[in-house]
Amino acid sequence: APQKYLPAHPFLRAAMTGQVDVLVVGGGGREHAISVKLRESLKVRHVFCAPGNGGTDAEEGMTNVAVGDSDVEGLVKLAKEKSVALVFVGPETPLCLGLADACNAAGIPCFGPSKLAAELEASKAFSKDFFAKHGLPTAAYKTFKDSDYDTALSYVEAEYAAGREVVVKASGIAAGKGVLMPANAEEAKAAVREVMVDKAFGAAGDEVVIEQLLIGEEVSCMAFADGKVASMMLPAQDHKRANDNDEGPNTGGMGAYAPAPCLTPKLRREVEEVLQKTVDAMASEGRPYIGCLYGGFMLTKEGPLLLEYNCRFGDPETQVLLPLLDSDLFEVALGCAEGDLQARVPKVQWKDGAAATVVCAAKGYPGSYPKGLVISGLEKAAVVEGVKVYHAGTKKSDDTLVTSGGRVLAITGCAPNFREALKRAYEGVQLIRFEPAGGGPSGLHFRTDIGRLAIERPTRIAIVGSTRGSSSQATFDAIKAGTLNARIVVACSNKLDAGILERGLAEGIPAVHVPCKKGTPRAEYDAKLTEVLRDYGVDLVMLVGFMRIVSPEFCSDWANACINVHPSLLPKHAGGMDLEVHRAVLDAGETETGCTVHVVTAEVDGGPIVVQRKVTVVAGDTPESVKAKVQAEEGPSLIEAVRLFHERKAPFCR
Repeated sequence: APQKYLPAHPFLRAAMTGQVDVLVVGGGGREHAISVKLRESLKVRHVFCAPGNGGTDAEEGMTNVAVGDSDVEGLVKLAKEKSVALVFVGPETPLCLGLADACNAAGIPCFGPSKLAAELEASKAFSKDFFAKHGLPTAAYKTFKDSDYDTALSYVEAEYAAGREVVVKASGIAAGKGVLMPANAEEAKAAVREVMVDKAFGAAGDEVVIEQLLIGEEVSCMAFADGKVASMMLPAQDHKRANDNDEGPNTGGMGAYAPAPCLTPKLRREVEEVLQKTVDAMASEGRPYIGCLYGGFMLTKEGPLLLEYNCRFGDPETQVLLPLLDSDLFEVALGCAEGDLQARVPKVQWKDGAAATVVCAAKGYPGSYPKGLVISGLEKAAVVEGVKVYHAGTKKSDDTLVTSGGRVLAITGCAPNFREALKRAYEGVQLIRFEPAGGGPSGLHFRTDIGRLAIERPTRIAIVGSTRGSSSQATFDAIKAGTLNARIVVACSNKLDAGILERGLAEGIPAVHVPCKKGTPRAEYDAKLTEVLRDYGVDLVMLVGFMRIVSPEFCSDWANACINVHPSLLPKHAGGMDLEVHRAVLDAGETETGCTVHVVTAEVDGGPIVVQRKVTVVAGDTPESVKAKVQAEEGPSLIEAVRLFHERKAPFCR
């Protein structure tokens, strides 16, 4: 552009005329991942990391600078000296100290909220009151100050007497460790004492929030925010406890994966609405929110409920989210800092596939642990396909990389699917050792069950039919009995009065009528049906008495994930329905018949056979009596087919 059309600001001029330098504040694994992603941008020439770590020190195009992440004055001075076009803040502490405000006062674009906006994380008491004021869905709660210790104990006793369990939270910043989850009333009172009297979290416990324990699956939902718009990222799940099976003390996080399958498209829209409503409310209070808005949500029977907000990227969630970001992080962050994300990035894009990360910690973390252990195997791990090693607690010592913190590394695997991503991450972990000075076993600790929730997740089934759906009842019963790892999540029908919808409601699941006007093309109707099924996060479609021939497009959308039960031993009597099939069996003089569960394909009743069960035909049988015999086998056949699907066995190998 001609010189006269360039903005006067030197940092923005640099962003338009060529490559620029940026400053990343922080020294953990999160900041390593942020720096790597920024360095990928064609707009970025160099990344300065303050203070950085052993990983950022070894990366091309990055330089560590010995300025602490809480030194606001020193960081602004550094940003000016290096003429950076953007300051990207990783941890919460400098934001709560007003780093973004100081950068903005100096005319330096900053990705991170102001001190006022960061109060969403700095004070849980403020955030809970903010939720209540603006109608954001959250758990019932009450806050108590230091002088209210006895009142807090009485509140805990009353909650447990009423049959309600609680969570105890230090209101202030406690490095992600200020949440205590007691198992009973006595532990809850002990937790209150730990925070309010013993000052386990220092000044962060000057005020305590006691809130109702929420039951459900927790999911991390972050958004890029520019003060007006919240652009949600992929949902992620992390693992807070130190040991397998979610045992041991709370940590900063021992692993994560994305996208989290628990957040269905329908639930995602609800979460997006909460995130946007939060940004709107913050703006209305004169606290425009710029940066990463990190919402922790619990997926309850009542819907997604807010646990809390953080004012920065999560760690280790960042190490799985940013590798999946397809848009230019520099452009996204600068757009947010300028207050108009969509002007620079109209739509934030994400890659297909999945990512999983496993944290390698020093043995003893989060308690006392040794430092200075020599790290070996990094070169081998780095060449594993799809693996990136992010550093956290590492530093150089006499040209040797050693441990310097509790969480030392995060090994991230990326792949087209979650299982492969997880496999790659663990393959990388197995190659790394933390060598004790005197020799002996590795001083490395990691969890072996990262992603277990996703791997062992029940198969989510939709039952689709036009009649009563009687053969689906056996699947409902097996699920309730705990013998089938599955969930029926929605019942759909083309007929408003279909019994299958009543059956779904009776079993406590959503029942959705997808009407079909006369003359509607099959593909058009099936697209509407697919939209509903996707909304509910369906894995497997079970056609049960669906009196429609599905379109080739539907078969393609649900390839190898849609089954039908047919009342004959296919390929015999394919294409027939109900009593006409059983009459054809009798007319042919056959001595046995049965049912077949098959994969639905464009060829009617011609898909791969999954399960067949036989019954005997005897003299005197009628079409009605044969139907009764066959129907008795349909339910068990469907259960067996679901089990094969869940176990990824033939023909469902996928």
